[in-house]
Amino acid sequence: PPAAARGRRRPARTRAMESHACADTSVDHALDGSNGFDAFAQSPARFYATLRRTFGWRFVRYLGLVYFGLKGIAFALLTSAMLPYFQQMKVTGGGFQLASVVARIPWSMKGFTGVLSDCLPLGRYHKRGYLLMASVIGLVAFSVLASLPLENMDASQVWVVAVLFCCANILIATFDLLCEGKYSEVMRKEHGGSEVLVLVWSCMQGGALLAAIITKVVIDESGPQPLLAVCIPIAMLAFWRTCAGDLPEEPARSWASLRAKVRSEPRLFFLAFAMAVGGLITALGVTFLGRDGRTVLALAISGSLIALSFKALPATLARSNLYMFLASAAYMDVTGPLSYFYTGNTTCIVNGPHFSYSYYLAVSNVVGAVGCILGAMAFQYMQHWTFAGAFCVTAIIQIVASGFDLMIVWRWNGALGFSDEATYLFGDAACQSMAAMMATMPMAMLTARLCPRGAEATVFAILAGFQNFGSTVGSIMGVQLAEAMNVEASAGGPCDFSLLGTLIIVAHGVGPLLVLPLCFVLVPRVRIDDESAFEAGPPPPSFRSPPASPAASVMSSESASSPRNSPNGHLGGLQGEYCLMEEACEF
Repeated sequence: PPAAARGRRRPARTRAMESHACADTSVDHALDGSNGFDAFAQSPARFYATLRRTFGWRFVRYLGLVYFGLKGIAFALLTSAMLPYFQQMKVTGGGFQLASVVARIPWSMKGFTGVLSDCLPLGRYHKRGYLLMASVIGLVAFSVLASLPLENMDASQVWVVAVLFCCANILIATFDLLCEGKYSEVMRKEHGGSEVLVLVWSCMQGGALLAAIITKVVIDESGPQPLLAVCIPIAMLAFWRTCAGDLPEEPARSWASLRAKVRSEPRLFFLAFAMAVGGLITALGVTFLGRDGRTVLALAISGSLIALSFKALPATLARSNLYMFLASAAYMDVTGPLSYFYTGNTTCIVNGPHFSYSYYLAVSNVVGAVGCILGAMAFQYMQHWTFAGAFCVTAIIQIVASGFDLMIVWRWNGALGFSDEATYLFGDAACQSMAAMMATMPMAMLTARLCPRGAEATVFAILAGFQNFGSTVGSIMGVQLAEAMNVEASAGGPCDFSLLGTLIIVAHGVGPLLVLPLCFVLVPRVRIDDESAFEAGPPPPSFRSPPASPAASVMSSESASSPRNSPNGHLGGLQGEYCLMEEACEF
């Protein structure tokens, strides 16, 4: 998940977490995939042969479809279409931001989606039924969004359209999660390297680049709906290839084995379920409650989920998760007002940037992708730092990068001789994306280090969902703050940006600085590259496996008892074996 920036798209930290792999092996390789890149540079043919030998050509082709087509092209087009779609409906800046909260709820539910697919298969296979269902939901959503009479719609229909965008995200988030789980499983079973992550990353970047070109050509002349129409054949192709069985799966096991998975660690399962319910209730609150009601509800749900996390997760992991959640929420999202400031016409703001959609959504996305790459490269030089030090420095860089927005809002860039386009491209598009990636990567690395072995995919998806939910809370609080400061934004006016600069200072400066000292209390004081520090302690609680069946008697006694995966003992009387999420038992 993956993704990079504030004004033109969703918060950069949210997009980055949506794109990270969700298992210990794949996360570590995703953060340092130099071996895979070296193999590709030395011999592309050998690189592809390795992928084909490890994963099979059908699965490699399927991954290309998912990550180039869905996560690359469709996800970028869907994201780019949202702003002009809602602006043509005359939705306010705050309304657009709240609609975006509803639209990205599926990304906060990935943990429960993964657990549910593993414990309750639809049909004969664990993942295929959910992928097909998500394909149908997404295909219907894309078709309706592309065909609605947009010129006859108004702000009263904002929540109907937001739900349709949410359904489109269900398609992409489900394919992203379940494919991550499958290729992570195969990586462990076949002792694969990071080649698959190079393939996934390259497909996503290539797809996003193609989507930016399509957006540049289409958006100003034809509007957002042709972008969504392009996604329809991609969704149809995903449905077809899923039906054809390109995702390799073994048939689901007995219902007794599936029930045992839920009983093995009920607190972790309940936490994933509670996050899904909390996300849905938050979306309903955003839709039906007023300014104070939705904020109180979001904070109450956040407190409840954090309390549950301390019951379900090891203490060190729960404390680190708390800091990462607070950091995501404290960098309050002001996408709505900023997007309308940058793209508003003269009836909204006379002396404004007046960016075209093609520049704001396409050109800046390409530069933002370069910024993300530079941020990932810069993080490699921070490997010997402590986590707390990395969090401090990256947070300060992100705060400083917000100064470019202030320069444009207060029109200082003109006085210094810099155009709006150049200042935005270098500042918000490049520097913000780089800073956001640098802030996200230590979060992903810390999560990967702390994930309990045997439940890596589940726990990583839950923690990524926590950080996405933190960004959701930050978006709701950002709207609350903008309304309290009377910052108004509408595509055709009236607009009031007189306190927009103050809003940026509070949301992107004061909030993060208030949370920053907590990293020294909640985050482990160890170096990022010190893996031994996390292996020295006792294994944290995880999903346990039942005793092996007679067919698995060839396993060693150590593997059969699974001491690291089964700290709570065995589930007697159950024949068969399993591992949660990826069925990744190694015999």
